[in-house]
This record gives sequence, C-alpha cells and structure tokens, in this order.
Amino acid sequence: MKVLNRFVMPALALVLFFGTIGVSQATGSWVTSGRQVVAAGTPLGVADLKGWMTLDQAALGLGMPVADLIGLVGAPPGAVTGATAFKDIEAIVPGFSLATFRTAVQARLDLTPKG
Repeated sequence: MKVLNRFVMPALALVLFFGTIGVSQATGSWVTSGRQVVAAGTPLGVADLKGWMTLDQAALGLGMPVADLIGLVGAPPGAVTGATAFKDIEAIVPGFSLATFRTAVQARLDLTPKG
C-alpha cells in the first residue's frame, strides 16, 4: 500500500472548504449581509424594517407613500429624503429610534382602510 504525504489530506480539506465558498460566490449563492431585495410586490411588515433599508424601500414594501413615512420620522423639512437609510436618520433626527418608528408605522397602517 502506498503512503500519502502527510500534507495531502489537510490540503485537500482546505481546497474543498474554500473551493465551495469560491464556487458559491461565483454563482451568486453566497450571501453574508442578510439584506433582502425589496422590490415592487414584496410585502413587508413593520418588523421587517431594518436599519440598512431606505425610506423608499420601506415605503415600497409597506405599500405606503414615502411622504407619509418621512412625516412619521419627525425630521425637519428637507433633512430626510426617500434615499435616506434608517441608520442615517438616527444621526439626523435626535431621539429617533427604529423601534419607536415601527410602532408609529403600525399605528398608521392600522388606521389605513384596507381595500
């Protein structure tokens, strides 16, 4: 029986491990951010609002006008646009909390007639 070099099996294991990651990244299957694509027709709940999302993405997913969301933020006029991410709003609007914002959005959605 032939004896393999002691470095062959560890090298093979590393190639298989990192090769799997490389193939996954090359095919677009490797996701590390946890971010989801928010497109038209992708329904979101208030619990799905994340700090990396913009107001435009949230409005699209919630089915609300962007202007309504900007109003709920409580920012000075012109300080926040639809392209502003929630994590950036915390620096612009003193006392802004995404958890409190979610509660306000849920209250607004509860008042909106379904139809």
